[in-house]
Amino acid sequence: MTCSEPDWEGASLNLVSLKRLILALLLLTAGVVLVRIYWTEIVRLLIESWKILKETRISYVILASSAYLLSVYFFAFRWQQVLSSIGYELKATSLLPIFFGAAFVNNITPASRTGGESLRVVWANKSYGVNYTHALIAIAFERLVEAIPIALLSIYALYSFPPLEINLLPEKGALTLNSAYLLFGTILAAGVAIWVFREKFAFLLRDVQQNRKKIKKSFVPVLLLSCGVWALDVLRLKLIASALELSLPMNFIIILSVLYLVLGCLPITPGGLGVVEGGLISLLLYFGLSLASAGSFVFLERFVSYGLSSLIGGLYLFYYGGFEIWKNKK
Repeated sequence: MTCSEPDWEGASLNLVSLKRLILALLLLTAGVVLVRIYWTEIVRLLIESWKILKETRISYVILASSAYLLSVYFFAFRWQQVLSSIGYELKATSLLPIFFGAAFVNNITPASRTGGESLRVVWANKSYGVNYTHALIAIAFERLVEAIPIALLSIYALYSFPPLEINLLPEKGALTLNSAYLLFGTILAAGVAIWVFREKFAFLLRDVQQNRKKIKKSFVPVLLLSCGVWALDVLRLKLIASALELSLPMNFIIILSVLYLVLGCLPITPGGLGVVEGGLISLLLYFGLSLASAGSFVFLERFVSYGLSSLIGGLYLFYYGGFEIWKNKK
């Protein structure tokens, strides 16, 4: 490109950044206005939530934190299995700092996990000589296999979700939205999303296809580890509920886990802040919890999954020079 040619790519990135900044400012303004209007109710809610949090059973919080840390190790072990099948002899413990660093990046950028994935690719290349294409192939294969337990959990969650009563016009009464409609709508939305973004992921799927003979032997361990990650995710939420002595049935916990994934993938705010909390609290209210109990549950859960990952990830990035890698990555 000559000096006289316009930098369309840079202009496009600046426009995207500007849109995100405007959206963030609008959300912040709306939040300030709502806090100002409902200040009295917020103070009362905070007092009630504090009373609940004071009775938290710390042993269950420690167990929930351990379940989260173990799930991150499973992620590292899973990636190591795929890279090993391609020819990279690495230890899962060597990849663990990369995953915590990626979690930190995801928590502070509204990139819907893509920011952390790109850091993974660059960090693995700089530290262990993993080819960029091979790293992307491994990530794509992980996601493809992980889709199996996600799909099964989603179907179960939709099947066990209680009917939604949607109020229409007074003369029309109410419409009951059962699991069949939810399942159909989810499948339709997934199909549309795959069709819209098919070109972005086509090259990765082609690479996976070309290397299928090498990576197919890692299918079983990757599938088992993916199932293990989701089992630990459900266990963590159950332990958080036990820490607050909330009796949430297992099917409700699974629905929460699936919703957590969906909300966390929305590239609206850094780490899904506000979006995740609002969605989970709304669902818990629908399940019959009080606002104080729902808020306490979500606060404690985010303290474990968001706060702990940000703290450890930040330390790893600082110690291993990950901040410089993240700064210089393209």
